[in-house]
Amino acid sequence: MSTDARQPGPITFGELLSRAWRMYRAEPWLFLILTAVTVIPVGILSGIASAAATDAASTQRAAAVIFIAVIPALLLLPVSGAAVAVATVRRLTGDRISAGAALERVGVRFWILFGALVLVTLGVIVGLFALVIPGIFLAVLWLFAGEAAVIEGKGVTDSLRRSQDLIRGSWWTVFLAWLLIQVVAGVAQVLIGVIGVLIFVSLDGTALTAANTIWSTLTQLVVEPFALIAIALLYADRVIRVDGHLPE
Repeated sequence: MSTDARQPGPITFGELLSRAWRMYRAEPWLFLILTAVTVIPVGILSGIASAAATDAASTQRAAAVIFIAVIPALLLLPVSGAAVAVATVRRLTGDRISAGAALERVGVRFWILFGALVLVTLGVIVGLFALVIPGIFLAVLWLFAGEAAVIEGKGVTDSLRRSQDLIRGSWWTVFLAWLLIQVVAGVAQVLIGVIGVLIFVSLDGTALTAANTIWSTLTQLVVEPFALIAIALLYADRVIRVDGHLPE
């Protein structure tokens, strides 16, 4: 697996999920905190927007409420993924990093990260409108733009180019690995969601809506770290295969 204590070798497809689970299980609070920075505020905003939109007197007002909630959500979404990637790569090289230090690393590069992911999002949306397949292709091709921006210190457009370099020649491998991660995380969320349905079966109305929102947020909080760690490991694997070593 590893020829150097500080620079592990590439991992096989079969090892990806098991290593992600082991890393999550070894330090759950670290990854839960890094994920909570995004999941909890976005969950609260989504709940407020959903309730306000339901009570809105017009379609225009409901759309405005949802739009106002979406803006801060978009600003927050990249943070957890990048912070988990920082912590994951540091642990692969044998170093330890606190949640605060990982978030600080993201904060320093936040606007570069945000700019890169805005370009990614716009490109994917355009691609999805262009018969869907181009959007999927670009989503995978630029999957590691955030990691390149924060971990490797790349600029906005250079982050996209770096991701392309890492994916080149292995698009299908990365796509299948990413798809597997999403399927496993999705199944876990559904199973936990079923438990919530059984727990809240006696509730209705506002109480049921509130309970479902809270349970959905907690479910994502528990499952999302695993998916983010797995994607970070996938990034690390591509870097090792392309460069021969992880970033310093």
